[in-house]
Amino acid sequence: KPVRGTHDIFGEEIKKFNKIISEVKNTAQKFGFKELMTPIFESSELFKKPLGEHSDVVLKEMYTFNDRNKDEITLRPEYTTPMIRAAISNSLLNNLPAKFFGTGQMFRRERPQKGRYRQFNQINFENFGTDDFFADVEMINLANQLLKKILPNNHFTLHINTLGSRENLQNFKKIFSKYFKDHQNSLSIDSKSKIETNPLRILDSKNIQDKEIVLQSPKLIEFLSQAELKSYEEIKDCLNDLSIPIFEDFNLVRGLDYYCHTVF
Repeated sequence: KPVRGTHDIFGEEIKKFNKIISEVKNTAQKFGFKELMTPIFESSELFKKPLGEHSDVVLKEMYTFNDRNKDEITLRPEYTTPMIRAAISNSLLNNLPAKFFGTGQMFRRERPQKGRYRQFNQINFENFGTDDFFADVEMINLANQLLKKILPNNHFTLHINTLGSRENLQNFKKIFSKYFKDHQNSLSIDSKSKIETNPLRILDSKNIQDKEIVLQSPKLIEFLSQAELKSYEEIKDCLNDLSIPIFEDFNLVRGLDYYCHTVF
């Protein structure tokens, strides 16, 4: 039998898989992204700081081991960090912005469930070296077109939020920690453990009692600067011009530490 959390792909499934990869490459070419492949394992240190010492991926899910030379190696749990490493290692950032994409296998030791495996494939698009809001618009438009190509008979709604700058996010985490500390008696055990280390992840909680607390929590958008709000409004205006329906979800966050500004 295959190892728990893994599966074989064959027959009709391999045809679907190859069709998706083909559509990814066609869409990438259309939008001017160049392909980049990285090894499936890297030095463990590469992941610990950018993903966040307190993120679930680092704390619980990475496949990490020592090789014969006692070097600590990790099977890649996500693709952004290796692609940044590869771009720096190979001097690919001399002419910015630089746009790359990749597909490949990732590894996370999480609870297997329907549609969620411990070895899985990820599609990754990266635009390095620009803070132009239109880069976000392009990425969302690309994702929208790709989904429509792969699943032509489905309806999609874009959920979007903005986290603001990295500095703003650090200040907001302190406000959030205080809010959840004041309500910790009503939080689940799992959420209590995140109050000091990673309070934004409490917004992700599926626990009913946590959701009640989250509903009354401060909203990130209330703490943004005028410049950050203006950029966010421009992104939404462009998406409306592209006829991409949006749903603003002010509790939408990402669990890895390198995220800031637009999340969708």
